[in-house]
Amino acid sequence: MDSAAISSLAQALSLAAPLLVAAAFAWAILRAGSRQVVVRRLWQLVHGKQEIADPEIKAFVEEEASLLSFRMLAGVQVSSLEKARELIRWARSNDVQMYRLRLCGDLFDAETRQIKGHELPSTWKQRFRLARLLLCWFVVVAGTGILVFDKTLLTLNATGRHFFATTTELGALGSAIPFGPHALKVADCSRPASTNAARSSFTEQEVDVLCDVLKHSETTAYLKTALNDQRWAVLRLIVIALVLSWMSFFSWVSGVSAQKLFNRRLNPSVPDSQLAFDFES
Repeated sequence: MDSAAISSLAQALSLAAPLLVAAAFAWAILRAGSRQVVVRRLWQLVHGKQEIADPEIKAFVEEEASLLSFRMLAGVQVSSLEKARELIRWARSNDVQMYRLRLCGDLFDAETRQIKGHELPSTWKQRFRLARLLLCWFVVVAGTGILVFDKTLLTLNATGRHFFATTTELGALGSAIPFGPHALKVADCSRPASTNAARSSFTEQEVDVLCDVLKHSETTAYLKTALNDQRWAVLRLIVIALVLSWMSFFSWVSGVSAQKLFNRRLNPSVPDSQLAFDFES
């Protein structure tokens, strides 16, 4: 990359810092299912760790803090602290790890401790999610390779032919692979057009046009700008692919985890409450 591209990248990274902080706050709110986790941190920032004088309010705040802590650490949304305790007892008695419930996402009802069987994705839907995930990963890997590729993809308006270009040579798409057609350089333009056409896989008409491009004084500056624009476009595509792959991965894992848990046919009742009911009867 040249100095202009490096400068632009540095500016983008400086803007990324506040965006990451905002994203972290948004993630915390979504994870806890409430804005109270952010409000509590802001309150502590202003008032420090000063104790609350009123015992009833203090107990309420501590209960809310415990509930938010469970939501944040377990990643499972429950409506109350009592529901959280019931879910912990149920998970322990059935040998279910909490992270597996988190992976189930919205397919697991934390209040009833059951998988929403009617919402389980079909086999074809799961295959589509996996295919979309693999496609996104391919785009990320290919895009990362293009970022370090020093050739710009251009189109010859006269014929609609696509080709790779650098500041020193122009080549057909096949020139990027070993043993492919030769790229056209300025020194080659002194040869007959028929000879260059045979070596480069371009037509004689295209060779004449490309030689004029190579000899033009503004070609170097134009190609540098075009390469920089290409890299930024690819970088945006990589970011989009990463977001889509993240969504595809968790939607696919959610379906797999929920199906496995559903197949176990676990009793949703809490052991302690069941024992109490049997004793009263």
